[in-house]
Amino acid sequence: MTLVEVMVSLVVLGFGLLGVAALQVRAITESSGGQHLSTASAIARNRVEELNRIAWDDALLDDSGGAWSADVVVNDPMDGSALVFQRAERVTDNEATPAATTVKAVEVRVTWDDEKRTARSVVLASARLREVGE
Repeated sequence: MTLVEVMVSLVVLGFGLLGVAALQVRAITESSGGQHLSTASAIARNRVEELNRIAWDDALLDDSGGAWSADVVVNDPMDGSALVFQRAERVTDNEATPAATTVKAVEVRVTWDDEKRTARSVVLASARLREVGE
């Protein structure tokens, strides 16, 4: 092999390794974004479950008229970062009068800001059916 062929092959190899390194950096960045999405989904799911366990006529389950509640800051103790999650919820009745309501739509929204993207959010919706005797 000549010296020119060796130099050309090293240049080609160098470009290939640079591409692999760039893909590795991108994978690490997207992995943290996926972790944040999973954490936000877990926070929303836990809140929906909490709201489904409380009494039907509790004040937390009053119809909010389509308005979101005030944001509550929720931090995940398992997440080592200083990322701040904010949670809000709203409840909508299927009837105008509380006595006639048989289904309540419960929505929980979790928002946060990533390093690369701002105002990310997850909305989890659930329906609660009035049980007999509630």
